[in-house]
Amino acid sequence: MNNSSQEYFGSEAQLGLQWRAEKIWHLTKQDPRFSCHGRAVALAEYTNDNLSTQLALARLQGVCPIEGVDRASAKIRKSELEVEGLFADEYVSWTSGQEAFDAARSILRDRSLPDDLSVEETDTATSLEDLQKLDALTEKCDVLLPMGSFLRGQQKPSVFLYAKDPKGHVVGASAAVAQFHPDHLKCSKVWWGMLATDESRRGEGIALLLGAMALRTINQKFGYTACFTGIREGNKPSEALCAKLALSPSANVDLIAIYPPTFSGGQLTK
Repeated sequence: MNNSSQEYFGSEAQLGLQWRAEKIWHLTKQDPRFSCHGRAVALAEYTNDNLSTQLALARLQGVCPIEGVDRASAKIRKSELEVEGLFADEYVSWTSGQEAFDAARSILRDRSLPDDLSVEETDTATSLEDLQKLDALTEKCDVLLPMGSFLRGQQKPSVFLYAKDPKGHVVGASAAVAQFHPDHLKCSKVWWGMLATDESRRGEGIALLLGAMALRTINQKFGYTACFTGIREGNKPSEALCAKLALSPSANVDLIAIYPPTFSGGQLTK
């Protein structure tokens, strides 16, 4: 078994983020106010009085997300963060209920991955070499791979899938994580995403099929029937893929506070 507490991924700044996030998660994971899918500790929801907590987490980690903020509140919070010298980044929150899982099953009945690909799920036995290959793929696709303890299923109910070609190259990935505390109102909803496809294999439906597999698997293993993901406004390819899986844009956004000394570009991922 690998020492997953030492497995961090991404750029130098992202490695530091994950190292800090894992320590903070150890202190906060029993508190329903906080959530995590393996990249950074987030606030589970927006409240009028949690600005100071978001500021503290952002300054400690480098970032602090909040999932599912209504646009009026997001506008207020962005102004508050900017007054404090932080950037505010956002994604449109796309969501679905049982419809996404039904769509996933339908897609997987009618289509399959190219014959030369095999699919594996990360766990405690997955080699560090495979995780490094997975990291190389996601980094090329501007997608941040979560830390090892989440990839290996040691923190939350989760599914991380990757596709390999006959030469052992990792050419596709997807994931789903039940990031909220069991006592939180959002506990039935999983974060879904981390879709990545090697440039040489695009156009074969790999992201769609692996995304569908992640939804099907987390439903079969753990029973979840609601999901969400964040899409940067105007990202038409991601919007089209999510629509095929019956996700749709909500009226809310995922708002990320970013501490400029750590992430000077104002973004954590694309």
